Amino acid sequence: MFLRLVSALTDGLCALQCVREAPQRSVYTTLVCEGIGMQWLERGMPVRGEIAEFVRQVLRHSGGRGYGALTEAVAVLEGRETADRLDRQVRREVYAVESRPVLELPGVFDADMQRKAWDLLLHGSVPQPVLYSVLAGELRIALPDGESALGLFVHLVEQNAQSDGLPPALVLVEVVAALGSSQAVALRAWSDEWAKVAGLADALRERRAHIACHAEPDGTVPRALVVMVDPAYDRTDRIYVRHWVNAAAGFWQPRAFAPEETTLEGLGPAVLRAVRHGEAQWAGGTDDSPVHVEFVLPHALLNHDVARLKVAADALEPLPLDLRYYIHLRSLDRMRARDTRQRELWRKRWRTFQEAPAAETYRWDGVADPLTSWKERLRDNPRATGVILQHPAERGRGLEALKVALTEGVGLVVWDRRPDMPQSVELLQLLLGHSPGQLPFKVHQLRVRAETEEVGRLLVGRYIAFLWDDPNRLVDCEEMPA
Repeated sequence: MFLRLVSALTDGLCALQCVREAPQRSVYTTLVCEGIGMQWLERGMPVRGEIAEFVRQVLRHSGGRGYGALTEAVAVLEGRETADRLDRQVRREVYAVESRPVLELPGVFDADMQRKAWDLLLHGSVPQPVLYSVLAGELRIALPDGESALGLFVHLVEQNAQSDGLPPALVLVEVVAALGSSQAVALRAWSDEWAKVAGLADALRERRAHIACHAEPDGTVPRALVVMVDPAYDRTDRIYVRHWVNAAAGFWQPRAFAPEETTLEGLGPAVLRAVRHGEAQWAGGTDDSPVHVEFVLPHALLNHDVARLKVAADALEPLPLDLRYYIHLRSLDRMRARDTRQRELWRKRWRTFQEAPAAETYRWDGVADPLTSWKERLRDNPRATGVILQHPAERGRGLEALKVALTEGVGLVVWDRRPDMPQSVELLQLLLGHSPGQLPFKVHQLRVRAETEEVGRLLVGRYIAFLWDDPNRLVDCEEMPA
């Protein structure tokens, strides 16, 4: 069906003066690209080949939105009547069928059902990152990047049915309806009509209820880039850097990208490449919520200064990462631990923390309190949800106390990475007095304000380590092969 659409659009466009003549064709392609945020360089091919490739790229880039841009640009250059005539011609050719359905697979949709779905998806858009996140969670199959609901429908229409018998394209329709499409009622009626004929009304009812539960956004889930740094443990300085991008706030559906091998000296460029992947996933939507960059690190690297890694910007001097994003630390060792008791303890403390007005903090000064008794008191106080280290998380200083806090399920730990800075503790104590919902912003605010400080207590913003480790947002933790 996709090739039929490309062919019909190519036929119709090549018959128009605004496409046949090179100067106007350049204006036409520019109008289309501006409408969908796509870049296009002419290939220097004959007109038909050039337009066929252009149409294919536009539809792959933005699906239904791309189709609209192709016809609207015709309206600008040749008038609304010509654009409407092109639209009618394309639809007639795409959906013209013989006595058999377009698709031969049993249980899929005939041409008339596909046409109805096309029209409904074309006029009932939902945010692409949210659609991708919810749909990926429902289908558990790979989805193409950058597609609208209509583009995804074209991709999924010939995919095999799910285990409950429902075709992936129908699940897409249900997800679009659940996410608030203006065509939601008609979309569900379309699904009902197909499921009734196919004898899958009960399966549809169950799937619809499941989608409704998972289409509600969780306000604690941000747009995020998760970077995992995994040492090779082979007596070399090699590390493996893996990263995941969570495209939509409110839905935890991180997408994994290919790992790379480097060293700590090469971590900055590796993180920059990961940031670029994230920016591509977050672009094009209306969501301007903060982006969190979370570093999942082994114990030995938790004191490493990842917040101030340099990333490229429009300015000549690259900016520290923490000026653009909310930066958090997470524990790789705890995330990989197989101890179910420890994970449950972690969840309980985090739940207590999220339900409280602010964290109940516990301080480690490393002098007056032996580690063993400190650990016992922390274990005996399940309401203690935050820890302040008076020393950096280095071996023989604060690292041992940090390990204790992690073992006991604490998900919030802060410290000044500079040695011998007890005066920072008071400010860190005030910082943790904010509500859980405000804390990431407050830490980011402190880091931004510290950028203009030369002296004074706010300077701690350049050196603060902020472990914010949510047990409900895990990523794939399998060991990387050495």
